[in-house]
Amino acid sequence: MLPGKEREPIVPPDRGKIVEYLDVPEIPAEIEQVEAAGADLPALSQPMTDDTGQVIATAPALQQVVIVLPLTEAEMNKALHLKIGYSLRWLGEVIDKLAKVSVGRFVYRLSSPD
Repeated sequence: MLPGKEREPIVPPDRGKIVEYLDVPEIPAEIEQVEAAGADLPALSQPMTDDTGQVIATAPALQQVVIVLPLTEAEMNKALHLKIGYSLRWLGEVIDKLAKVSVGRFVYRLSSPD
């Protein structure tokens, strides 16, 4: 670029007016009714029984999910100190991050398979 000469912006050729179409699908009335019916279900405070006293339905219990990691604690410590090029290092990094996000849900594998 020559000194003292200003750059002029590059103007693309006129290709016509840009029109944006927003396609919003119409939701049938039947679908809206089904969604509304499912939203107002009450939570069960006690089990529901029939006339004979037999339990028909109970409130869903919260499940405590425990995930067993694919590494033992010793392998995990070794993996986090390997060079970046090793896949075991990256497995350890991912496991470490998941364990920090979900505290108490992960358990190390007890022993390595032989």
